[in-house]
Amino acid sequence: MELSLNPTEWYMKLLAPLSPDIKLDLISKLSESLKEKVAHPAKKTPNSENFFSALSGAWEDSISVEEEMKYIRESRTSNKTRKMNNF
Repeated sequence: MELSLNPTEWYMKLLAPLSPDIKLDLISKLSESLKEKVAHPAKKTPNSENFFSALSGAWEDSISVEEEMKYIRESRTSNKTRKMNNF
């Protein structure tokens, strides 16, 4: 027995007990929402190459790369904060 329903089947089971008038109203509202999407197309998402190129140089900081690396290494806490109990 398959327990998962696809979204269409799930909505059909949910909407089955509704009156025809309510179903027609829902159809109308769904149609209007689709028309709005067509009238206002979504913005294009940049491809990965352009996306990362656009971010190049976006981080502005006066710290040099070497200083930043030193800060990161000194900030590491691996195995420094572990407290072991003696048994």
